Amino acid sequence: MKRVLVTGAGGYLGSNLLPRLAAADWKVRALGPHHPGPAAPPFGVEWVTGSVLDETFLAEAMEDCDAVVHLAARITLRRRDPVAWRLNTRGPALVAAEARRRRIRMVHCSSVHALDCSIGGTITEATPLAGVERPLYDRSKAVGQQAVLAEVAKGLDAVICLPTGIIGPVDRGSRVNGLIRAAARGRKVTVSGGFDWVDVRDVAAAITVALDWGRAGRSYLLSGARAQISTLMSLGAILAGRPPLRLAFPLEWVRPLAPLGEVVGSRLGTDVFTPAALGALADSPTVSNRRAREELGFLPRPLAMTVRDLLVSAELDVSAGVGVGGR
Repeated sequence: MKRVLVTGAGGYLGSNLLPRLAAADWKVRALGPHHPGPAAPPFGVEWVTGSVLDETFLAEAMEDCDAVVHLAARITLRRRDPVAWRLNTRGPALVAAEARRRRIRMVHCSSVHALDCSIGGTITEATPLAGVERPLYDRSKAVGQQAVLAEVAKGLDAVICLPTGIIGPVDRGSRVNGLIRAAARGRKVTVSGGFDWVDVRDVAAAITVALDWGRAGRSYLLSGARAQISTLMSLGAILAGRPPLRLAFPLEWVRPLAPLGEVVGSRLGTDVFTPAALGALADSPTVSNRRAREELGFLPRPLAMTVRDLLVSAELDVSAGVGVGGR
């Protein structure tokens, strides 16, 4: 059996990826800053505690590995976040350099946000990376992706996966998942705007395939379906037997309040109402997953199925809602 190191393994995507890799006959070494505790990794997964920013520790963690999947990142919607910037830019650079030194394959999980989603038209792998005018998170993911590509130019065998907005079970504190669950419990108001949403399980499956079959130096957009945030929340409400949302405040009404929301949110420990958060909904990009479909066999499931499974995993009753086909 081959061994793969997964960084950021205790996060949302990591918790879905670990069992997928183990089922695909990989010996998995999971790396994270903290042991997951009660949410223990799957049977047979080796857990190591440490930081990808520690070069000595990283080298030890990658010992005897045949591949590495780099997930470690910090999602931030703030204008200033030094911790997120360092992790999202320095982390990929260090992992890629060590993988090249060991001559092993790397799958780097970037994000559609690393691309300039404001340019209009359809976003593809050829879309330019996010520039200086984009939010901090977008720029940090772009710089991290550039660092990996710089190592590819030196001989690194790397594949880059760029998921869109990840939703669905098993959840580890996703902002959008929280809005869907809130609608299922009776929340009736949101803002307009949308994004492209993809099931976390489909992203995990694509990364697993990319580990074996992705083409070296290639990037793959992992998109699902484009939908308004109000549509997602209405799906949650309907599946829970409630009426769909009736009110979505236009973005142009609420965006002037976003800077104040960021100030208040920083005191409350939340970044759900910031210029970056609303800006992403305003972009509402159309994203092509054609390359991933053709080369990785990527086939994302319908949004209604993802929302249903999310509510079921949260132990919310969906028996009163409309039926959704299985997969």
